[in-house]
Amino acid sequence: MALKKLVLKLLHSDASMKMKISLYGTLILNAAYAALQLGMGLWHRSFWFISLFCYYFSLAVMRFSLLRHTRRHRPGEYVKMELRKFRACGIVFLLMNFALSLMVFFMVYWNRTFIHHEITTIALATYTFTAFTLAIVNAVKHRKNGSPVYLASRAISLTAACVSMLTLESTMLTTFGKETISLTERRIFLGTSGGAISVFIIVMAIYMIVRGTKSLKRMKSAKE
Repeated sequence: MALKKLVLKLLHSDASMKMKISLYGTLILNAAYAALQLGMGLWHRSFWFISLFCYYFSLAVMRFSLLRHTRRHRPGEYVKMELRKFRACGIVFLLMNFALSLMVFFMVYWNRTFIHHEITTIALATYTFTAFTLAIVNAVKHRKNGSPVYLASRAISLTAACVSMLTLESTMLTTFGKETISLTERRIFLGTSGGAISVFIIVMAIYMIVRGTKSLKRMKSAKE
């Protein structure tokens, strides 16, 4: 019991430890979902699922980069390096958003969706709602943590959750709404959701790039 209290006390007081645990957890969840997409891509021989695997794998690589930094340095120890990683994540988001736009186009224009088994659909839904809930909880709970690395991690979580919600929407409409929703209605739903998510990611990416650049310039001016 005493050991448990000590561990909880350390977690409560050590921001670096909490950040590492959060990054480890989201990295494992992200990697597992990427592996699921890869498995479905190989099983169905589908470019769509392979594209999703590449998207989530890229997010996992970004998380791993942030995790490596937190393993070597405490939050705020090397602010300039953290700001560069923060800005780099924003740039990667802009590049990845182009791939996301293509995926939305495939879904809407060519109706590239799949009817999954109910168990697979439930697994996708479980991941999506878990990821979305964790992203919101972490964003609210640690909103006062101003570390650029942690802000980048939260941005990745929100992006992954939004894209997962879009793919889940597509899966649910195809699997359960095939006979109740017309193709036109499905295209409207997916086009509206995909467009909104794409705009959100673009705005977030630009914010990260602008904020990171301005902060780096201020640090450079202060030294001079």
